[in-house]
This record gives sequence, C-alpha cells and structure tokens, in this order.
Amino acid sequence: MIAADKQAVDKLLAVVPAWQRVTTAAEALNLADHTLLHCGPPSNPSHALVTPILNSAAVACVYEGWAKTLEDADAMIAGGGIKFEPAQDWNVATPMAAVVSPSMKLTEFADLNDLNRVAWAPLNGGGTGADPVPRYGYKSQAAIDFLHFLNDEVGDTITAVPGGNPIEWLPIIDGALTLGDDGHLRHLEAHKILVSIICERLGSGFAGSMTEVFIEKWPFFHLNFWMAASKLILMASMGTKRSSVITAFGGNGNEFGLQVAGLPGQWFTCSATPPLGNIREPYTVDTCVGAFGDSAVAEGLGLGAMAQSYCPDMQALHAGYTPDDIFDLPDKLLLAPHPEMPKSGARVGLSARAVLASNVTPVLELGIADKYGINGGLGAGIYRPPIAPFAAACEAVS
Repeated sequence: MIAADKQAVDKLLAVVPAWQRVTTAAEALNLADHTLLHCGPPSNPSHALVTPILNSAAVACVYEGWAKTLEDADAMIAGGGIKFEPAQDWNVATPMAAVVSPSMKLTEFADLNDLNRVAWAPLNGGGTGADPVPRYGYKSQAAIDFLHFLNDEVGDTITAVPGGNPIEWLPIIDGALTLGDDGHLRHLEAHKILVSIICERLGSGFAGSMTEVFIEKWPFFHLNFWMAASKLILMASMGTKRSSVITAFGGNGNEFGLQVAGLPGQWFTCSATPPLGNIREPYTVDTCVGAFGDSAVAEGLGLGAMAQSYCPDMQALHAGYTPDDIFDLPDKLLLAPHPEMPKSGARVGLSARAVLASNVTPVLELGIADKYGINGGLGAGIYRPPIAPFAAACEAVS
C-alpha cells in the first residue's frame, strides 16, 4: 500500500458516522427549484437518463408542484426545463431510479469527529418490485401519492428520533454482519435494531401508527441510512493527493462510474451492463436497465457482495452468478479491517491501485429494474465492472 492510499484509508477509518437529523434537500443543500439529483455519474445532456430515472423525475416534478400533470412534467424534462446533477457530487446517495428534489426529506449523517462533515440520503420506500416506490421508476398517480406519504407522513414522524442525540451506525452494522446481514441487500438484523431505536425514542404513541406499520414491514427502509453513512465515510478521504481510494461509486443505468480520493469530483466511467441474477418472471436480462444506483457506495466501502462470507442468504440468492473468487476479494482489494467493527472484522477501503495490481475487479450486488419504466423492480443480481475505469483513475492520479 503506497503512502497516499494509507493516508486516505486512515482518514475514512477515523469517521464516526451518526444519524444526526432529518431535514429537506432545500434546507440541507440549498437545492434550487427545478433541480433534481440522480444516481451515478453525470449525463450529457443532463436529462439523457434511463427511463426509470426520468419517470421518477416526472413524479418529483408533480410532487413539487412544478408541473400539474405527469404529461406536463415529461414535456418540461424533454425541453430542458429541469437541471439534473449526480447526487454523489452533493454528498448524497440515492437508490436506483429515485431522484432527490428540494422538498424531499433526507436523513443527515454527521461524523462525530468532525461535525462539519455530513452526508445525506432520501428515505427508502421499502416495497416489492411491483409497488410504486421511488427507486423502481414507476410513473403514476400512485407513485406521486406514495412520495407524499413517504416524505410528509414517514419523514415528519421520524424527524424527532435523533432529537439532539445522534445515533452511531458502525456498531449497528458490525453486529448485523455477525448475524447474517451483508450491509447492502440483506438488512434484517440492522432493520430490527433501527426499529427498536425508533420505537424507543418515539414512545408508546408511535405504536400502531401508519409510519410504525410501514417501517416494521419493510427492512429495506434501513438501506438508505447505511448509504448515507457509507457515503460519509468514503468522502472523508477526498483530497488526499495521489490516493486511489474510492470515494464515489455508482451507476446511472447508461454508465457506471467511480471517483478516487486524489481527484475529487472527477468521474471515471464505463458502459453499464445489467446485473445478472434471478429475474422476476416472465422478464429477462434484455428487459433490465444497466447497473444503476448509489447504493453501490456500500460496495465501494467494502460490504455487500464482498461481504457475502457473512451472509448465507445472499450466497444462496446469487448462486450461479457470483464469481468463484468472491471470498478472496476482501484481502486483495480492501485495504484494512475497520477498528470500529471488531465483532465482524469487516475490511473496508476499496483501492483502484489494488484492483490494477491484482488484475481483478470488485463484485457488486445491485437491484434490477425494468428498463422501460413499466414493470418496476425485477430482482437483484451481480455486477462486475470492467477494469478500465480503475486503470484510468490510477493513471490520472499518479
């Protein structure tokens, strides 16, 4: 490990991520009207995005009151009336097709060792692949109604949970890994801890509420909390000269991209092919959108697919699709065990130089959606990016 990468990984190991508050994108980011944040690297032009993201954008336009109907929203987007920007360039991580608009609620995570370092994620809608939740890219009145419920009902209710007493997240993930979670697609144990914290802090009046019923039902509600925490950890190493440690990781459906610590804000990209996995019948890989979503930040940190050793459920789900070298990757590609995850001993800190030196790329697990924006979530699968963007980042940072 070269000195620059060691310095970068030491910075991310020092982060103590904690859920600090619930806010809005307008308040936290000063996000302007007619601006939406999307997953992965930028597009050129900015609205040249895959249909599921454009569908979510249309829903967001109606939710914000920028358009009266979904048809009006489509015309506004096609005419360049909406500005699209990569969420991770704003230190936000958003899942799959979900976009972030000014009025939407965000969970804010802060580094307890540096309260000026913060990152955010929108609320996760839970749901199945057939439900009109934001990350699946449905365009319908039901999707608009659900956005109101998620932000105005759930978001308002959980605003009181941190209550000036931030909740540390690494102990939650550390314990959850030892009980069979993977830190990305399986959240059962972390979700139980999150629910217990919410119930304890909100008290007896919370029991039986619409928000309590919703959160209890959907373990994926936890995912976006960990996405915000993961982004917060990764961004700590930004600006470390010559470092190849990954600080941004994700796809927009057309391209998959990464950033490294030594070159803040510079994306290195490749074409995004669809993840491969068990797809909901009767659909096939030909109907799937390319790899997308900022939940890849959990993979860039080192969990998810590369934490399959902790997670028999994901080993079974991805059987036949996971490469044979999956259990060798943490030692090859991740720079250090995290000292604040002593129970699991999880390794973190993905290095582009390590990828190039070992001539193997990381393996990611990602959600899969219908590329036509009609049939929602189609399952989950394995995506392995080519070595080219890692090599380009190493050349540029050297």
